[in-house]
Amino acid sequence: MKLTELAPAKLNLTLEVGEKRSDGYHEVQSVMSCAALYDEVALESGTGGGISMTCDCPGLPLDDTNLCLRAAKLFFQKTGIPCNGLHIELSKRIPMQSGLGGGSADAAAVLRGLRKLYRPEMMIKDLERMAAELGSDVPFCVRSVTAMVRGRGEQLLKLPKLPLCWFVICKPEISFSTAEMYAKLDEKKPVCSIDTLGLIKALEYQDMQEISDRLGNCFEGVLEERSEIFAIKNRLLALGARNACMSGSGSAVYGLFTQEDEAKAAAAELQKAYPQTWFAESV
Repeated sequence: MKLTELAPAKLNLTLEVGEKRSDGYHEVQSVMSCAALYDEVALESGTGGGISMTCDCPGLPLDDTNLCLRAAKLFFQKTGIPCNGLHIELSKRIPMQSGLGGGSADAAAVLRGLRKLYRPEMMIKDLERMAAELGSDVPFCVRSVTAMVRGRGEQLLKLPKLPLCWFVICKPEISFSTAEMYAKLDEKKPVCSIDTLGLIKALEYQDMQEISDRLGNCFEGVLEERSEIFAIKNRLLALGARNACMSGSGSAVYGLFTQEDEAKAAAAELQKAYPQTWFAESV
């Protein structure tokens, strides 16, 4: 049996990071949403043998560090369902080391697909608990809805859907190590005035101006003043974005647009300098 799951890119509309916990994770508070920039995860069950995987992205490891393979193994382990052979085919569009949650979204897509194939009666909460063992963003990606995420990513509160808007997402050549970015936060402890609760209220009222005004990411506070991230943000604003923000620990930057034609034109212009630029609708 075959099926295909779409794995949308994750965007942090706000991101606040607190102190490091005893388990090594940091307390986070973030409003997350998704954009229609998708990886595709095709699953084929009953292939005989164990779990295998192919991917069209040459740089992606296909060993035990791969989150898709880990998700599949965890699903069969937790459910006790015997694996009669599974092949995973991953088609990548979400760039790696971008803060867009590509690996987490792919792992979540594997879990959702296996649930449909083997255990459709499983509660979504049970799938989220499983996802939490794989990484902080995976529980959110299981649902892929606008939500407030707290704790280390396992506490989810569904929020009103982001009003229809468009994103221009730009991934520069530079990449940031997530571990190094968290270490910089611990060292520098930048002052961040991010209004997550205000953004939640704006979502309740569907007030796009208020939503746009409250985008923010504390990781921007550890970047150098001359960082390329700020140059991209300023370029997006000049091209008509209501606001612009880095997602996750970077290095992708997104601009939020309320006019589709402006967003398409901005993406085309930005692609001249940054080939990894995409136009994507909110989802």
